[in-house]
Amino acid sequence: MIDFFIFLLLFFLVMIVFGSAAIAGLSAAPYVPTQGKDVKRILQIAGLKPNQLVYDLGCGDGRFLVAAAKHFKAKAIGIEMSVLPYLISRLKIQFLGLNNKVKIKFADFYKVDLKKADVIVCFLTPQAMKKLSPKFKKELKSGAKIVSYAFPMKDWKPHLKDKPHKRAVSVYLYQN
Repeated sequence: MIDFFIFLLLFFLVMIVFGSAAIAGLSAAPYVPTQGKDVKRILQIAGLKPNQLVYDLGCGDGRFLVAAAKHFKAKAIGIEMSVLPYLISRLKIQFLGLNNKVKIKFADFYKVDLKKADVIVCFLTPQAMKKLSPKFKKELKSGAKIVSYAFPMKDWKPHLKDKPHKRAVSVYLYQN
């Protein structure tokens, strides 16, 4: 009898983890980590300054949040709706002692208020970027920056496109 309850518990845990990953993948992007060498490049392109507030939409394992807090002395908020990356990023932030500079929210970023953001970081599908475009126009304060890794926003003109060499992934900078 106990074996059956353990089986059910494990089954439901697996379903929650994989179900949330599937929902996140279908609504915004599957979990694909940004190349480590590009994290700092992206935040430099954004011109991130100390005490600015950066949001990472679909923060995955929290690598942008950690870099923003440690290397740029910024405040960071990560939004993640997939259980496993959310838990990994929470543990990483806790382990590194960055709780005072970094917050992780288990949420749907389409429903999160972005009005206070100075910088938004995204590595999302073109469809997700298209869906976010009106939200950005409506919510972001004047001067807020959006940095998109790999995919442009079709209805915005980039302030800058960075592709330092042929094999590099493009980074697009937009300013509201």
